[in-house]
Amino acid sequence: MTMKKKLIILTLSVIGFLVILDTNIMNIAIPEIQSGLHVSLTDLSWAINIYTILFASFLIPFGRIGDIVGHVKLLNIALIVFAIGSTISGLASSLNVLLIGRSIQSIGAAVMLPSGMILGFRQVEKDKRNKIIAIFAATQALGAALGPTIGGFISQYFGWHWVFLINVPLVVIVLVMNLLLLSMKNEVVKKIRIDFGGTVLIAGTLFLLTLSLVEGRNWNWLSLKTIGCLVSSLLLLVIFLYHEQHSSDPIIPLKLFRNRNYVGANVVIMITFIVLASYIGIIPTFLTKVIGVSELHAALLITPMSITLLFSTPIATKLVGKVNSRILVGFGIIILSISVYLMGHLNLENNYNQLYLVDILLGLGIGSIAGPAMSIAVGRLEGTELTAAQNVLNVVRNIGMIIGIALFLSLLDGNIDSAKQNVHSYATDRIENSKLPKVVQNKMINKVKGNANTSQINSQSIKQPQISTDQTIKMAKTQTKIIIDTKSNAGIILPTEIKQQLYQKVLVTTQNKVKVINHELKGIFKDVKQYIHNQLTDAFLKLYKWELPFVVFGFLAVFIFKEKQYK
Repeated sequence: MTMKKKLIILTLSVIGFLVILDTNIMNIAIPEIQSGLHVSLTDLSWAINIYTILFASFLIPFGRIGDIVGHVKLLNIALIVFAIGSTISGLASSLNVLLIGRSIQSIGAAVMLPSGMILGFRQVEKDKRNKIIAIFAATQALGAALGPTIGGFISQYFGWHWVFLINVPLVVIVLVMNLLLLSMKNEVVKKIRIDFGGTVLIAGTLFLLTLSLVEGRNWNWLSLKTIGCLVSSLLLLVIFLYHEQHSSDPIIPLKLFRNRNYVGANVVIMITFIVLASYIGIIPTFLTKVIGVSELHAALLITPMSITLLFSTPIATKLVGKVNSRILVGFGIIILSISVYLMGHLNLENNYNQLYLVDILLGLGIGSIAGPAMSIAVGRLEGTELTAAQNVLNVVRNIGMIIGIALFLSLLDGNIDSAKQNVHSYATDRIENSKLPKVVQNKMINKVKGNANTSQINSQSIKQPQISTDQTIKMAKTQTKIIIDTKSNAGIILPTEIKQQLYQKVLVTTQNKVKVINHELKGIFKDVKQYIHNQLTDAFLKLYKWELPFVVFGFLAVFIFKEKQYK
């Protein structure tokens, strides 16, 4: 491969990395953005959702347009659109402006990814395409995995605005490289008509599907809106399939799905990216809310997974054609299953060694599937079939990420609610069975009831209750005054010296009682804090125990692949 082609591949890889990175780079910066724009978390979540929904909706239609007008021209225009959207998002002073910017970003991204990949495939002969597929698969998966780390670093040291603005200089560099390396003159185009009916139907199908998955947690999964979107999406999909079957220039040639390897690749890609999303979407929150590390530290703790992924993907992809497809993909699913099992049994009390092991295994598992599956799926395709095939794979990967995050956050919400109820019941029982005076017990129980409606529980933020020295003195003075007043009402007037002696005696008695109470409170606090920690740990980690059967069952997908693969 010439130096020019290597530079082209490098440039196009950066484009794919940027597109996938922006699907989740802002997630970890949400608290800072929320404070800066003074909006609710629910409203701000649309800045993420709008990018995800529009990106998934337009991937397939825009990929087809590139075949008609030329992928180089369309890619350069898309880069400018993406940079404009990033600038608007970075300079936003209100939520509405941020949503406009993110929408523009997503439209540019929906062109950049498919056009960039098609142009990359064109740089080599078909029999050498595996190398390009390996590079693209690794850099794009890396973008998904590194999003929290890069977002956390940028927001902490440069502010949330630069989470978006960082794209602008990178896009300028990439655009200049494109103009120097890729000619827009005499570009190869296809003389095919735009399938407007198919375009509208598939865009509508994906829009309603992603909308229901993204908003199902907020709307309620069984609400009329969620079910309506899912049913409408399914109906549009059926109409789309019928339309494509009778179209002379289908946007997705349905004969692709007669290929067992292509179907198998889509299934295992979906499984792989659901697992990846469940990891990068849940574990950083577990590390911050339960273990007590900072957002940036949490992001750094999952970075070894990205490094392993970067190295394992090209190695595994090189084995396509040399090793049986079933063995190659099956190995990846087995490693994924082991990593998910370990996620469900994480113990980070003393060190992070188990987490590092999960990072390495997960990166190895994803790398052993992502690159090989894409290579097996599109390695022998050309022209419009290649465009359609890789667009569908991109959509499946994106839907997998959406399902992983939406489903796991919804399940986590339910687990947290159960944990809160358990914590409040345990705390109440622990207080009632303590040696605390009834007055103190009642105050503590009322405080627990008052916290029953709080949105979150966090073992790291609760403070140990205790009676302070000032409160002890105040209690002693109050008790002394009651004794003096009682004697006064009985006609006994105590001299000042006696009053002082009485106060000192009451103070010593009060201090001894407070010492006992504080010791009891310390024991209660320690037990409740540990119980909260255990409940939260269980709330997070049981998600992976539920996920494990799904991943193990996914091993059956390897039998979809043909036993023999092309060489």
